[in-house]
Amino acid sequence: MTGSAQSVALAASQLAAQGRDAEADAMYARGLADFPQDARLANSAGNFHFKAGRLDRALALFERALSLAPNLVEAGINAAITLGRMDQPARAAALLAPLEVVAAQNPGYWRVRGDSERQAMRYREAEASIARAAALDPSGAKTARSRARLALERSAPNAIPLLETALTLNRGDPNLLFDYAQALAVAGRLGEALECTTTLITHVPGWTAALKLHAELRWAAGEQANFADHFAQITAQQGAGPDVWLAWSETLEGVDRPADSAAILARARAIWPENAGLALAQAVALGEAGAADEAQGVLDRFAGMTTPEWATARGRNWLRLGEIARAEGELATVRAARPADVVAWALTDLCWRLSGDARHEWLHGQPGLVRQLPLSLDEGERAELTALLTELHRHSAMPIGQSVKRGSQTKGALFARAEPELARLEAALHGALADYRAGQPPADPHHPLLAHRDDPWTIVGSWSIRLDGQGHHAAHIHPRGLLSSASYWLVPDEVDADGQPGWLELGNPPPGLAEGLGSLHTVRPQPGTLVLFPSTLYHGTRPITQGARMTVAFDVSAAN
Repeated sequence: MTGSAQSVALAASQLAAQGRDAEADAMYARGLADFPQDARLANSAGNFHFKAGRLDRALALFERALSLAPNLVEAGINAAITLGRMDQPARAAALLAPLEVVAAQNPGYWRVRGDSERQAMRYREAEASIARAAALDPSGAKTARSRARLALERSAPNAIPLLETALTLNRGDPNLLFDYAQALAVAGRLGEALECTTTLITHVPGWTAALKLHAELRWAAGEQANFADHFAQITAQQGAGPDVWLAWSETLEGVDRPADSAAILARARAIWPENAGLALAQAVALGEAGAADEAQGVLDRFAGMTTPEWATARGRNWLRLGEIARAEGELATVRAARPADVVAWALTDLCWRLSGDARHEWLHGQPGLVRQLPLSLDEGERAELTALLTELHRHSAMPIGQSVKRGSQTKGALFARAEPELARLEAALHGALADYRAGQPPADPHHPLLAHRDDPWTIVGSWSIRLDGQGHHAAHIHPRGLLSSASYWLVPDEVDADGQPGWLELGNPPPGLAEGLGSLHTVRPQPGTLVLFPSTLYHGTRPITQGARMTVAFDVSAAN
């Protein structure tokens, strides 16, 4: 930075520190006009806008600095951090890669690159980058935190000791304590995990993620009767805002208690009667609880709210009330605003089926959209994978807010783990995806799935579910996916009994949503096979009464 440019940056940063944002902004603007080739001034201005939350302007300035000085590592790191905040980690990792040689001895560079690769789900690359950061900065607090977070996401055997080290170096960091609680729970150390979350909800009482995790751990520990009563204690405290009440209601809905959720939201709305978020959540909960008329009353009182979220809620409730044309009209506005909205398409399809609209066949009836495919794994590989999944379920519990009822679900992204059995499964799944794509109908720019028929696809979530003795999946959809899936590893002996226990049902909506509709497809689970179908199809399973049913599922999305 030249002398005059440096003085501009110093004066502007002093103004910003005094809270004189507009004056600092103006000074940076004048300085950038006077010194357009000064990369460090552009980087300083980017830092100013980043701290103020103006991420687009910050990124443009960091990129300007890099264009002026391609080896300015500081600007590259800042740009990557900004892209991370903007939920563009793959772009952040790509931006950092050309700086590898000049930044070879910079631990901050390797740490931020590793964080970006982790967030982009490029876990093996993240491992290598974080290892470089740790070698250069073995006792660094930030490096320890990044290393521990990666180990947690990969469910690495050393996740707990790495988190303990990071906590020692970052004393009082609530995010690390939150991560530590999760790691302890995965290891089956529920009592210690609950001690951590008790500390969190005591010292950070308004943190909704911690409140929800505490409820989930209490549920897993067998406290189903009162697993969420800590929300009552927190909401009784002065300063508890609407977000805590919303978290409480979501937690209750997650264990199929929508009426209790609606009652909680009614209490919250007595405090904040004009809060639109609370009203929307209450309308949805009332509908789920079977009180569609009461839900419509809430929706009507907020008729001026026209966002896609409100239109979706109205469309869903009109469906419950049997007003099919009105429902489809509301949902059409959502699809116009958000053409890829999975929920709006799924609900629209129910309208089309109820009204006999031929567009249903275009959406879900074309050949090739639902397929069951074999996976290219031999008998030994299947046995090894089944044994691994069985071991993972030893410390897994029934999750809150998921479709599984009376079963267990693995935590975290299954394919983030480092076990070779899972790498072989992921490779086999990608092979099956290629077969599925080859058998799809032609690309169609208006279709929510076929619009992306020829785009790169990526797996965006992965998990395993085991039902033992009894249980099922409630009808649901996956809003983040283009494709949803189920692959089968254990199947109960009763699968061929009357009533098709354990079979996958596609197209059967949740009870009370679209009366008179049943399944479009039923699929017999077969070990070593994969079923793929559009995420816009409601899906669930028929209950089992004995034996074990174990699956691996994932979502597929168009790659960014």
